Amino acid sequence: MVDKREPTNKANLLHGIVISSAIDVGKITEIKVPPLDNNYVLVAARDIQGTNRVRVLDNATTLLTSSQVSYRNQPILALFGYDSESVQLKSREISISYEEPFTEGPSANISSKSEQIVSVPYTYRYGNMETSTSDETLLTMERTYRFSGNGYSNNNITRITVDIEDDKLHVYMPTQWPAHVRETISEVTTFPKKRIVIHRQPFYAPHDEMLLGPTHLASIAAVASIKAQCPVELQCKIESHRPDITIQRKSWFFPDGKPQAEEISVEVDQGSSPLFTEEMSNQLIAGLVPIYPLEALSVSITFMTSNSPPAHFFGDLGYCDALTSSESQYNEVAKLTGYTSYAWRLKFASDSTSHLPVIKFDKFTRLKEAITDVSTRSDFQRKSAAYEMQSNMKVRLSTFFNYSRGAALACGSGISGFSSECKSLPQQSVQVQLNPNNKVECNTSFYTNGASVGIWKQIICEELGVEKGNISFPSDEQELLDSGPSVLSANSGRMPQQIQRACIQIKEKRFVQPLPICESVLNSRMGGAKGSLFASNSWVALALELEIQTVTLHPVVRNVWVSISTGKVFDEHALRSKIRHTIVSTLHEGGAHLSSDKSFSIDIVIKEEGDQISSSVTSALKGAATAAFLSALQQALGSHIPKVPVTGEIILEAMRENK
Repeated sequence: MVDKREPTNKANLLHGIVISSAIDVGKITEIKVPPLDNNYVLVAARDIQGTNRVRVLDNATTLLTSSQVSYRNQPILALFGYDSESVQLKSREISISYEEPFTEGPSANISSKSEQIVSVPYTYRYGNMETSTSDETLLTMERTYRFSGNGYSNNNITRITVDIEDDKLHVYMPTQWPAHVRETISEVTTFPKKRIVIHRQPFYAPHDEMLLGPTHLASIAAVASIKAQCPVELQCKIESHRPDITIQRKSWFFPDGKPQAEEISVEVDQGSSPLFTEEMSNQLIAGLVPIYPLEALSVSITFMTSNSPPAHFFGDLGYCDALTSSESQYNEVAKLTGYTSYAWRLKFASDSTSHLPVIKFDKFTRLKEAITDVSTRSDFQRKSAAYEMQSNMKVRLSTFFNYSRGAALACGSGISGFSSECKSLPQQSVQVQLNPNNKVECNTSFYTNGASVGIWKQIICEELGVEKGNISFPSDEQELLDSGPSVLSANSGRMPQQIQRACIQIKEKRFVQPLPICESVLNSRMGGAKGSLFASNSWVALALELEIQTVTLHPVVRNVWVSISTGKVFDEHALRSKIRHTIVSTLHEGGAHLSSDKSFSIDIVIKEEGDQISSSVTSALKGAATAAFLSALQQALGSHIPKVPVTGEIILEAMRENK
């Protein structure tokens, strides 16, 4: 077992600070460091004995730059000392000179931007676009949706401590990918991977900020600890950045509302380093392909770089933004052809083989049942018609009454985990071992102190007939298997499926082979998605109504109704809490305000069908909530809302356009 000591109690602990670039792009011409005595340790790129790159699947980012700056706050140096105040003061004496690019003039010696990398477009097509759009009676509609890239800083101070003791490198840190941390530190420091111990610390990362950020800092701290031969510590706020996604959609449809074809073009700005691009394209395609049958579809996705921090995972990997654009687009089609968003879906949503290569759905009738249920509970048809009538009035806004109101409905299928086409991700493993006396040990690198652990234990209890108190998890970090990154709702989506599969394999050998019986399940693909990118047995339908406060121009959500059709539910109370939290946080991030009236509520209905482990509904909830918010806002204002998050300036501009 690993000794759970606290290296921060040691008198020789060094406190560190990372010194970053002060410009967006340019060259470092000179670094002036003041004289440093033995109380300080400076870490620069030249101190890295191994590679100065942090590999992430098939790509890599620079750990410490010494020449070219690609984005603001890019790490350059790290300074460590015995007290943080002295380190802060001494770091201000370090002078870094830059050669910035000229923005104009023929004699510019550096381009205004670093060299932009544009990927070969990822494409997805079916049907004959030319033939399908040749009918002269077809109508067209073009819309652009932009999901603005922004940064998120975790309010909690993250502490990363590295210590060398007994020829082992002990790393105390929060991380969503322990195996990647160990491998990266080994490559950067050349320290043997088997002698690196990761002590996982608790964290809260709603936007996946603990996926790669702590790995960079831990690698820098490890270099400092080895150089100084004493424990070091870094304390900072970890940031996560959302990719800037622009989606252009052109839809062809008949005057009666029947959709015919669609052409979709997507541009994704991933910042200075394109990471997870192939998988992100699959996640985007899953949300871009509408669940409504079309004769032809063409999707093109292009990734590019810019002078901003790397942007990739931000709670998900693009599915919810893509789903938002799909549902918003067809809400517009419904409006243009004289339908409410509920009536249009009820008429045109149907089973189609065209969507099978993307998502393998469960019964489509369950979606219609969920849509009908949420429409009935919210009195959607009446409210939508009333608000549409109000939007057609000449005077809709009053300083005394919030006349400008809207209601909308959106839906989607729940997916979780990586796609079946994700080839570059290492095998994600979990191990279950049945020992004598009905003792069970479950080995995974995922954290074992969250709500998902209750689901894992319940599955083991039901499959193997053991008590929850007899289920344990290894505490020795060196023995943990690599279960992959804890992203895309893997804790509640992929991991339960793997544990169940391992238990089934143990049951087949139980009473046949002697104990202990150990089974490992490797899974880097979406379970049950043979022939499709993803498999889903969950449906989400969501309706909301809002109003525009005419003085502040804030969009205020009055009520939300949700219907979930899913597989087996292990803890309904925890699921309801998760659904409520996801809706509230998504609406806030999208620019909505929640009503302070006592009448405000989030009405949730969960319908459980079958014994199959359900796919996660988190990303689908985010997409449906954002789409319903945008569509309701468009009904209230009478104008298309092109950008998320929605601001007062966007609302004011929409009001001016509709005058």
